[in-house]
Amino acid sequence: MGHEWMKARPGPVWQAFRRLVFICALSLACLAYSPTKPLYAQLPEDTYTVQPGDTLGSIAAQFDVTVGELAAANDLADVDVLNVGQVLNLPRENGSRGALFARPGDTVQSIAAREGLSADRLSILNRIAPEARLFPGQPVLLARDSPRPPMGLRFGAVRIVSVPSAVGQGEAGWLQVEASRPLALKAEWNGVPLGIWPLALRVDGGAGAAAGGEITIWGAYLPVPATMEPRDHQLRLSYEARSGVTVTRSFAVEVRERHFPSQQITLPAEQSDLLEQAILQAELDYLAPIWSQTATPVQWKQTFRLPLSSPFPTTSPYGIERSYNGGALQSFHTGHDFAAPGGSPVVAAGDGIVVVAEQLRVRGVSVVLDHGAGLFTGYWHLRESVVEPGAKVQAGEAIGFVGTTGRSTGEHLHWELRIYGAAVDPMPFLDSPLLSLLSEVGAEQGNEQGEVDRDEGN
Repeated sequence: MGHEWMKARPGPVWQAFRRLVFICALSLACLAYSPTKPLYAQLPEDTYTVQPGDTLGSIAAQFDVTVGELAAANDLADVDVLNVGQVLNLPRENGSRGALFARPGDTVQSIAAREGLSADRLSILNRIAPEARLFPGQPVLLARDSPRPPMGLRFGAVRIVSVPSAVGQGEAGWLQVEASRPLALKAEWNGVPLGIWPLALRVDGGAGAAAGGEITIWGAYLPVPATMEPRDHQLRLSYEARSGVTVTRSFAVEVRERHFPSQQITLPAEQSDLLEQAILQAELDYLAPIWSQTATPVQWKQTFRLPLSSPFPTTSPYGIERSYNGGALQSFHTGHDFAAPGGSPVVAAGDGIVVVAEQLRVRGVSVVLDHGAGLFTGYWHLRESVVEPGAKVQAGEAIGFVGTTGRSTGEHLHWELRIYGAAVDPMPFLDSPLLSLLSEVGAEQGNEQGEVDRDEGN
């Protein structure tokens, strides 16, 4: 018999084993032949995968393109027919894309003809023969160094949004936005409109709009009063796309808790009525519409200066909790008090427009300056004011004199800063000029989704 068993017809188990060995060897050979250059299987800035509920109009609005441009980029015969999971090519604003996905029947030559490019160049760039047929969905590079917008920020003409990750109670964070074309940007912070304004222009270095175009830098403060609940709060941005649809994005900003000291104050008997809630609320109701305005353009660009001709000791800092005449702690201090002698000149902290110059019952002789974009400063308990409503003043210009009018226990200056009506600590504004906040925002994004730059703290 010898080796006769080797000539026997292999059984089904042996045949299955041989097929498995053949498949494994073929797979290894394919892997060995694969090019070492990585394939760009996902190009989120050049394509979009249709989601349930999407329409061509909603997708066009999301990326700030027209329905016609989107339909033309994908050869769509019927703009009303979309399939969930369908991959759409996104038209680029500068008329060229960095890559695309092949369609059924595509070759390098057909793509080159359709895109108006050189077939030889595409062949070399993609390491594919010009006549080779491509499988549907295969990524094809069109340009080696094609500029791309920041990955993940699906917000049309808005390319970069720089948002603070957290802001402490009583502080003001800084919001900065870069847009690749002129638009009317709106911002809301917990439902309150922000005075966001275009503050600077810079020449585009290649990302966003067409190279050499202008990028508009918008800026706004995020005010956090001392009593704001410490948790995540919503920032909402919106603008009208070229299609006429309003597009929006929301971002969460954490409000961090701060602990403020307390203070006991004894008022003279003749001022006790100024603790009544009705009187306090009536005065707030009068001032609220004034210091909640955001329509005035920015008046100041440099750091604010001390509102006095020379430094004086602090008697009550911002945020301190107060008890009057032995009662419970019931309020926080909305400004910063300086123990300046009566008659000391009070000066404007920054360029602005006088919107209040009158005697108020609780705040005494008062001056309020509108510095633009929703930022106001108040000067309370003056002996007298020397300005009139409507007047424009410059930083350092005299607006009144220190006194002790209204609800006051001695001569001092109460200096207050409000943003969109919210009182925040004015002292940090002595350190940071507005222009210094307009820093260059890098294209690489800071959070895990790559959607926004996140500035730690303020």
